[in-house]
Amino acid sequence: MNSRATAADCFDTLYRSVERYWWRQTDRYALNADAYPYSLVTQMTMRLIGGSSSGRALDLGAGEGADSIRLALLGFTVQAVEISQVGVEKIQAFAAQAGVEVAVEHADITEYQPDGEYDIILCNGVLHYVADKKSVVKRMQAATRPGGLNVISLWSTFTPVPECHNSIPVYCDDEDGIVTGLYASWPKELLYFERGKPEVSHAGMPPHSHSHIKLIARRPR
Repeated sequence: MNSRATAADCFDTLYRSVERYWWRQTDRYALNADAYPYSLVTQMTMRLIGGSSSGRALDLGAGEGADSIRLALLGFTVQAVEISQVGVEKIQAFAAQAGVEVAVEHADITEYQPDGEYDIILCNGVLHYVADKKSVVKRMQAATRPGGLNVISLWSTFTPVPECHNSIPVYCDDEDGIVTGLYASWPKELLYFERGKPEVSHAGMPPHSHSHIKLIARRPR
């Protein structure tokens, strides 16, 4: 079985096991940046796009859709891409519950070709499952309008991958590695190396921590 099929099967199982695997708190779709003191990327993204907006947004590896739905509530036209079929169905259901439209495509982001240009592209918590990060990031960059944002979070190599996450292949990046290098010429709204952060965002695993690369960059005009 190839690694991409393994990732799809793994997340199908995880997403099927609980009503919500990610963003279990009740204010998951809050439109106030101050509502996200424990998610630096979400907080900074909300501050950068303001209290309301419009435009096109692309969410690569959308999970259960919290980021996509939040952007749709702000007025963006949102395209979500998710490898897990269970995740796709949950995004559709949760978007309907929230009263917004999110277009969802069941696809592998390593093969997905964006349609046109976007004002904001998110890739939150998925690139550490991708061996060929360069191809994915290059497509993200090419699909970003001048002045638009790329929002990325992935695990870094600063600390080892916890044993509980070794059931599928993981490809962490160095802090000065592929991802940060590809954005060397893009102005940074955020570049933060979060080291040894205790994991609190999902259930069903023993206590553990991760190190992250958190980056928000703006395509030069």
